Amino acid sequence: MEYPQTNAEFPDLSDGGTRRQSFEQAAAPPETGSSPFSWSGVVRPRLKEVAIRENGFVLALWGGIAVVIGALLPFIFHIQATVDGVPVPGESGIGTGDRFISLFFGLLLAGMALSTRYRPAFRRRIAISSLILSLLGFAGYFLFILVGVAGITLQTDFGPTQVSWYPSIGALDSIAGCAACAIAAIVMLRGSESSAGPEDI
Repeated sequence: MEYPQTNAEFPDLSDGGTRRQSFEQAAAPPETGSSPFSWSGVVRPRLKEVAIRENGFVLALWGGIAVVIGALLPFIFHIQATVDGVPVPGESGIGTGDRFISLFFGLLLAGMALSTRYRPAFRRRIAISSLILSLLGFAGYFLFILVGVAGITLQTDFGPTQVSWYPSIGALDSIAGCAACAIAAIVMLRGSESSAGPEDI
């Protein structure tokens, strides 16, 4: 039985001139031409950069401004009021008092963000208060939307009236603003913990 001999001048070639494949060399995967695009390298670092900019101050300030702007924009739409399935005239949207409360709430969140900038000694206390308020605001706006979509029964001049509505840009903007303030408050709290010494904790 004869075994093929290696070529002395070209070790990778046998005497017959054919190229030998090394068992130690793994076969390379076939080229696909283009690799799939990954959003993880673009979105997440960008969001993290915005969140931690100036220790969360920028995100908190813009979150409060978003709530203020949301109070001035259309809050709900497609309002339906029915009595026993029959449409009846209803309100066209939220009242001026509700808009004023939402506007004041946004100004409060923006003011707390500014307070962390100019009163850094109270940053941790302000961040905790901002976190609580922004979470309550987020829950309140979200519950308002859920109640509107599911419908609620109100007593009107026509009797028990089933009223429903859908969120508009103002409500969605307010929810996003509260979420931004909550994230910024968490960033502030984590930053204050990392900067505090062992004797300050």
